[in-house]
Amino acid sequence: MSRIYPEAFLERMEKQLGADFPKFLTALNEPPKKALRINTLKTDRETLSGLLDLPLSPLCENPDGASVPSAFNPNATPLHAAGLFYMQEATAQAPVAMLDLPDEPVVLDLCAAPGGKSAQLAAKMRGGVLFSNEIVPSRAEVLSGNLERMGVTNAIVTNAEPKPLCSRLEGRCDAVLVDAPCAGEAMFRKDEQAVRDWSVEHVLTCAVRQRAILDDAAKAVKPGGQLLYATCSFSPQENEETVQVFLDGHTDFSLVSMRRFYPHTSAGEGQFAALLLREGERCPSVFSIGRSDKIPAFDAFSEQVRLPEGQLRQLKDGRVLLLPAMPFPFEGVKIVRAGLLLGEVKGSRFEPAHALAVAGKTTPFLHTCALSFDEAMRYLRGETMMKDAEKGYGTATYRGYALGLYKASDGMLKNHYPKGLRLLK
Repeated sequence: MSRIYPEAFLERMEKQLGADFPKFLTALNEPPKKALRINTLKTDRETLSGLLDLPLSPLCENPDGASVPSAFNPNATPLHAAGLFYMQEATAQAPVAMLDLPDEPVVLDLCAAPGGKSAQLAAKMRGGVLFSNEIVPSRAEVLSGNLERMGVTNAIVTNAEPKPLCSRLEGRCDAVLVDAPCAGEAMFRKDEQAVRDWSVEHVLTCAVRQRAILDDAAKAVKPGGQLLYATCSFSPQENEETVQVFLDGHTDFSLVSMRRFYPHTSAGEGQFAALLLREGERCPSVFSIGRSDKIPAFDAFSEQVRLPEGQLRQLKDGRVLLLPAMPFPFEGVKIVRAGLLLGEVKGSRFEPAHALAVAGKTTPFLHTCALSFDEAMRYLRGETMMKDAEKGYGTATYRGYALGLYKASDGMLKNHYPKGLRLLK
């Protein structure tokens, strides 16, 4: 059955698309298409295709993406919990694929939740640091969790307004992504609420907000750096017109490329993206690793793991972080997550965190326990099981990939998979 769309929206789209409008309308009434992005921080296309027993042909929107059947259920395989892929519709993967990043970049994703594009940025980066920001606290927590599952270790997740954050980062970023809040027209066939919320006034309100966010974002871009603007709307007011208004007011920026995707011309729902370049010669960022805190409880535990380089920092609440090399001291902004959460000091004990178990391509833990498919699904449901393993903390793995923590004792694996992530029985 065809959905009923706002008349003003249909009239505008007919003028916008001309002879292609019937194809667009037909596509808009078809079921949404599913796609995933292969997490190259942990695996590659050939390996994942074999593990899933699925042909994963590259998307034209992103070479690290792939379409999957509509019946594909990510929670039916432990590989999703292991962070080998991220469910992300095809056209949403296109903007980040347009970026050309230097080695060791400083990157800002200004409107980052739920984290698909931030995780894609992290996979595209070669070192450096990723500032991943979300203004809504609850969404910032979701963002942090998704980056954790994908094994990202060089992200600073912030919960801040664009203006103060971009002022703090002024002239320091090799790339800034603004995946702007928008009227969500490309979400119409996935989200009925987006249809109900739509109005001409809402589109215009979004355009005003988007232009303000772009003005703030521009401050953070270094000379020679890139500003990437994206929306999931089709309206010219939110897209081409907003880009032109920005260029008129920022003559030190120029348009490199601009792309539009519609449901009838792509494997996804639709997206707009514009890549802008700030004039000037880009200088490399200078990173440094600060002095590590002395943490006796962690020292006793550290023999059980292999850690990458970084700065150990113990917070007042007992949490211990491994901070990436930083281009400058970062203070005065609310930080949700910084680098890699190693765990928490409790008295004289150190309790490792789930994030540590799933960090990077291979778990840092020296002790692991391989689980069968059935055992892995039981583990993801939070069950304790009888299993021979080296005494102490270790990582439960499936097909060689980390799922999370356990603590072994007397032939029993005590489950440390976070309760909030557990699968329903």
